[in-house]
Amino acid sequence: MTLPITSDPMAFMENRNNSIKRGLLLLSIFLFPIVLSSFVFLLVVLISDINFNTVGVKTEYAEIITPKNQSAVGKKFKITGTLSTPLEKHSYYLLEYREKNYWPKYSLGNKENTWTKELSNRAKKNTFSSFQVIMADEKLSSTIENWFKKARETGQYPGIRDLKIDHVVANLRVQKQ
Repeated sequence: MTLPITSDPMAFMENRNNSIKRGLLLLSIFLFPIVLSSFVFLLVVLISDINFNTVGVKTEYAEIITPKNQSAVGKKFKITGTLSTPLEKHSYYLLEYREKNYWPKYSLGNKENTWTKELSNRAKKNTFSSFQVIMADEKLSSTIENWFKKARETGQYPGIRDLKIDHVVANLRVQKQ
């Protein structure tokens, strides 16, 4: 579109306003997919169990040897690993993490060793669970030991939603078949 040359200030301002409106329209069309995809990404992260501070199956303190990370497992499976000497006044525990809750599975002690445990996977079919080896200080160890004691006494094994864990030393993610 060619703009006529005019000395009329009102016509000049009208054309200028139309140019600004077109520019803003083009800018909003350009930015819409970026804003939408950012919003969807943020929504997915907030709703799901994505954790960007992940630890692998092996660190200087612990290693989960079997099963392999991201593998499919049945309702019952064996998990094996190794531990090195923990920090002073710390103990190791094996926890399951799913549905934004932790379920303590076993105390693994506070010494260097190799361990094997049989686990029951209570996740729904084709869903993922994480099993974590944590190094717990005295306060966290007390919380977990109290959970074990209460669970044995009552037969109730509720998940723990707000467990403050400082040291995840090995993490395994498996899918239930």
